[in-house]
Amino acid sequence: MAKRVTKGFADKTAKALRDARKHCPTCGEPIEFVKYIGTGTDPEKNSMKFKERILQICSCNRNEYFK
Repeated sequence: MAKRVTKGFADKTAKALRDARKHCPTCGEPIEFVKYIGTGTDPEKNSMKFKERILQICSCNRNEYFK
């Protein structure tokens, strides 16, 4: 039978301290993924349309989307 490989305490703590998030090259802040839902009108049907986008937001572009 194969021997089961276990990680040591140092390996577990190093993994917990590592930051796996993507960072902005300009400001260095972690990038947050936010679902942005914009509204618009359809002139042909006189109805509302919703446009969904996934945005990457950090402190550089936060003021453009959150007013």
